[in-house]
Amino acid sequence: MCNEKLWAQVLSYLHSSVELVYLNIPREKNFDELAEHFNKLFAGDSVNLVGFSLGGYIATYFSLRYPQRVNKLFVISNSPTSLSSAELNQRKDTLQLVKKYGYKGISRHRAKTLLDAGSQIDRLTDIILEMDNDLGEAEFISQYQYTSNRMDLSARVNELPRHTCFYYSVGDSLVSAQWLNEISKANPKLSVISTAGSGHMLPLEKPRELAEYLNDWAQL
Repeated sequence: MCNEKLWAQVLSYLHSSVELVYLNIPREKNFDELAEHFNKLFAGDSVNLVGFSLGGYIATYFSLRYPQRVNKLFVISNSPTSLSSAELNQRKDTLQLVKKYGYKGISRHRAKTLLDAGSQIDRLTDIILEMDNDLGEAEFISQYQYTSNRMDLSARVNELPRHTCFYYSVGDSLVSAQWLNEISKANPKLSVISTAGSGHMLPLEKPRELAEYLNDWAQL
């Protein structure tokens, strides 16, 4: 439930040679259909692909499905693996409630939990709430209905682009640090960068640090 507002602060720290092109996630498409959509969108071009959270899973999946389209891959706040049965059941229950009663939006309390304790300020919380409100019920239903069934992609890490980087907070409950550590052992060519804290919304919380990593990665 994020849009261009997620990247606004990162942009000011990116090197002038780096052009950030925002890609929307189309509604009502599973991962194969999303991969096909972006393959057509790139129209034969090869890109340096950056993905955040759900977008990070989609970017990884796309890189494996259409390797000729991706020069480099940078994944933020995501470990591309399957969701737990508890998470899937919770999503199923939530989806049923939303379809019955409507989507009321993310609560301020829940929005704050996506931030590290030291980043739980009104300005950042408000951006999360604004993005959620911008996208609304149809987007929420689409994401829960079409992108919850995820494969564990660890068996194919050796097929990822040579310059692949994963960036995450060590205490982020939505990311499996163990999964990332295991794939880095399986493929030493991958870069796994951890940052202090528990924040999930790293483009909002650490825009300068993230931009520095992106600048370095873009020059590889």
